[in-house]
Amino acid sequence: MFIVLRSCTQSMDVAPRSAFLAAVVLPSERTAVMGAINVVKTSAQSLGPTITGILAHHNLFWVAFVMAGSLKATYDLGMLAVFAGHKTREERDEEQRQAEEDDLMRESEDPNER
Repeated sequence: MFIVLRSCTQSMDVAPRSAFLAAVVLPSERTAVMGAINVVKTSAQSLGPTITGILAHHNLFWVAFVMAGSLKATYDLGMLAVFAGHKTREERDEEQRQAEEDDLMRESEDPNER
């Protein structure tokens, strides 16, 4: 049962992470960044059993659960904090376009009307 629950929640971060990276990274760099992130994630997953084995050998198996929960909560909250205040590329482009239009309007105004 726990394996089924873990598999249901294991990839919950995939969609938010992909959406965040799509908003932050330029399209030409997106494939390379996603590849690098997947390599790091796979490497980290291979270290987990080793660390857990070492902790279990020293009768500190509970530390593995505390560390895993703490790291996951920190990761989720970190993603939320970074993504919550971030503007998408489209929003930044719209703000830049609006600022350029405002500048053009100010330049086209007659200085004697002020």
